[in-house]
Amino acid sequence: MAAPSTPSPAAAPGTPQSSWPALYAVVAVFGAVRFACLFNDLWLDEIWSLRLVGQLHSPVEILTRLWHDNNHPLNSLFLYLLGPAQADWAYRLLSWFTGTATVALAGLIGRRQWHLLHPGDEPAKARAAGLIAAVLVGGSYLLIHYSSEARGYAPAVGFGFLAIFALLHAPGRPMSWWAAVYGLACVLGLLSHLVAFQVMLGGLVWSVAVAFRTGGRWRDRIVQLVCWQFVPWIFLGLYYLGFVQKLEVGGGPTLALSTVLGQLSAYSLDLPGGLGTAVALPVFLGVVAVAAVLIGRHDRALAGFYLTAIIVAPALGLLGSRFVLLYPRYFIVSAAVGLLLAAYALARLWDSGRAARAAAAVVLAAFLLGGGVHTARLLRDGRGQYQAALRYVGAHTPTRTVTLSSDSDFRNVGIIAYYAKAVGPARYLQYYSGTNLPPGGPQWVLLHRLDGETPPTADLFAADGAHYRQEGVYPHGPLSGWTWYLFRNLDPGVLPAAGR
Repeated sequence: MAAPSTPSPAAAPGTPQSSWPALYAVVAVFGAVRFACLFNDLWLDEIWSLRLVGQLHSPVEILTRLWHDNNHPLNSLFLYLLGPAQADWAYRLLSWFTGTATVALAGLIGRRQWHLLHPGDEPAKARAAGLIAAVLVGGSYLLIHYSSEARGYAPAVGFGFLAIFALLHAPGRPMSWWAAVYGLACVLGLLSHLVAFQVMLGGLVWSVAVAFRTGGRWRDRIVQLVCWQFVPWIFLGLYYLGFVQKLEVGGGPTLALSTVLGQLSAYSLDLPGGLGTAVALPVFLGVVAVAAVLIGRHDRALAGFYLTAIIVAPALGLLGSRFVLLYPRYFIVSAAVGLLLAAYALARLWDSGRAARAAAAVVLAAFLLGGGVHTARLLRDGRGQYQAALRYVGAHTPTRTVTLSSDSDFRNVGIIAYYAKAVGPARYLQYYSGTNLPPGGPQWVLLHRLDGETPPTADLFAADGAHYRQEGVYPHGPLSGWTWYLFRNLDPGVLPAAGR
């Protein structure tokens, strides 16, 4: 329920049909980038999801039995229906499709929003706003990363953008088919991940604000509100009572909120990860504030939507949630919707004269360069090079049985078990937990490190006197997974030198 209905950007007077190929090209390019990022090893949370889904006997059990926070129902349903895949990248196709669709929707939202806020402007300005929005959403490393990972975050953002696009088309009549699109998008977004709640709360605030400023009888305003908001909010209540409140937390590292928001801002705006809390977060908040003021001058209801979805909704979620572990991905909707705001501000800069347009072009170029650096690292290192490490272990162990241990039975065992065949067909991989090591120690030890953690030293000495030396480093890209440091047991009685 937005501003009064205006012609669709696609049908705006004077809009040449040739304006659309540019948007198609942007979507194709960033869809291809996301597709290229599918081809790397699965990391723990993806493998965990596969293991959880593999225990089910019916897709209904995704909601009635699988009460685990790593269960993102729509993604779990996709994994269940796909079954055992011949290639790991196939598990990520739902995220890739919705992530690519998000780029297209960003372009359409940018166009439509400009038409609503500046109805008298020539169509070329709306086209530029749409392209800028598509480029920012397409080139953001945070969204590239989660659009190539088998989780529910990319679908949640995609359906959230579809809900926003529907709201932008809401006419002043209660029985619009866009209301059905909005309701369906909200439901599918919630089934993707609960973070879609942020768009719903923003949409509710927007709808109420529009209802108060719209003329006519109160009965008609209430009917319109009910038509748009009743279905998604009733579904949220039932979904929470029947599923969300039963979820168990899987665990993970504890990060400070400032660190999480700093990383979120850095990888959303394609700045260096080390600039997170000190630079990226203030820049992100500053852009949100400036763009919200610019939009608020034309449409306070729309500005209220943005501020609610980006800031108010996640703040309420933090206050009311029993989930104490925080990660940048939990705020992905704030980042994605914030990029829509950033795109509007950049479009206004683009429209402010030749010098301002040059400045906007420089900002876009720097943004794409930074995103390219992060994406190149993901393409090179993936979410960890787990198979490569295990292949090396298999190739450099002369005995049929390969013995291995690590510094985290919880984080590493699932990955090692999933990729155990990488040691080779003539090898048997025997994993020893940290509390049950064999005499003389295992042949190999894996230490893992997350982003920003201090690497281990080159030599490792166990309590029983075993001496290990670092044999290889297997890095990972930002945000998901970890780096493996491989250590070799120097005792020739445990691992003969012939294995080298």
